[in-house]
Amino acid sequence: MKKLLFSALFLFSVFISEAQVRFGFKAAPNISFNRIDAEADNTDFNTEGVGLRFQLGPIFDFEFKENHYFSTGIIFTSKRSAFSADSTITTPPTSYKEDYSPQYLQVPITLKLFTEEIGLDKKIYFQFGGTIDFMTNSEGEDENIVQSFRFIDLNSLLAVGMEYGIGINTKLFGGLIYQRGLLNAINKNIYGDSFKLRNDFVGLEVGIIF
Repeated sequence: MKKLLFSALFLFSVFISEAQVRFGFKAAPNISFNRIDAEADNTDFNTEGVGLRFQLGPIFDFEFKENHYFSTGIIFTSKRSAFSADSTITTPPTSYKEDYSPQYLQVPITLKLFTEEIGLDKKIYFQFGGTIDFMTNSEGEDENIVQSFRFIDLNSLLAVGMEYGIGINTKLFGGLIYQRGLLNAINKNIYGDSFKLRNDFVGLEVGIIF
């Protein structure tokens, strides 16, 4: 296993040293929401709307073929996890409403593909793949049902936009981004495995490549 790991790290380091690297910075205000999958006796669950959140951080594009890039980064990501629960176990029924703002450092593992120029210094890009998110903080209100969040979250990612060159190496870009949670973000809760919550968002990303 150690030999395999060292071999993989060596091949990755060779790939990085040979590839043309683009460094940039992006921000992405977004609408964050979640999905609830829960089955508990005498309790009804509902998601609680959407919230304005954001992403911010550096990105790195490694070219391995013309107009083909492996794209990653270290992106600070804020999400919203909110739901209500109406329990009929007690008389009168008990209602809970919980609203959390988990924060992560997100590492995208994606491909970014560009078209040929569609105008002077303009290209359309398509980005797809996944992300690994490492939790840094989980702020919440009325913590009755959720006891803790998972340290690691996984998401699928899809983005489309336009890149515009304003210099020899400097480029601006903007587009739409969608991320869909793949894992149950909750680690512990009072309902056990019957309660699952996944975080999604859709947003507008803008940034600059140096």
